[in-house]
Amino acid sequence: MKKFYFSLHTVLNYKQQVLDNLRNEQAQIISDIVKAEKRIDSLVDQDRSWSGELQEKRLEGMSVLEMSVYENYLGNLRARERLEREALARLEEKKEEKRKEVVAAKTETSSIEHLKEKKLAQYEYQVQKSEEQFIEEFVSNVRSRSLREEQTI
Repeated sequence: MKKFYFSLHTVLNYKQQVLDNLRNEQAQIISDIVKAEKRIDSLVDQDRSWSGELQEKRLEGMSVLEMSVYENYLGNLRARERLEREALARLEEKKEEKRKEVVAAKTETSSIEHLKEKKLAQYEYQVQKSEEQFIEEFVSNVRSRSLREEQTI
């Protein structure tokens, strides 16, 4: 019997490549999220540090110009933090969209793989039946030959 051939093999390969690409994109988005979270943490730490320093300098006494510089810097830090949080929210949305795409691609791939498994099982069943039939014919031929030989003797 000829070798097993799955007619949707190229489609399955394509779907698996698409799934792999989507997973890579998803991993990149997750990496970007981690980086954004680290940037936010850094900005929060800087804000705390500069706010603490501003409080200490206020207690010690400071000029209006110095206070203005600190407050402007803190305002910029907070604005950058807000922008980073907005970017993080967009990344989280992208991550969720990509997750849905991955789930859909995995479903498609799984359905084709399931079909391949069913076709392979059918093929293996046919091979087994074919081999059984061959063995039965072989045994039958051997018996009939031995009977013929006995009759001729």
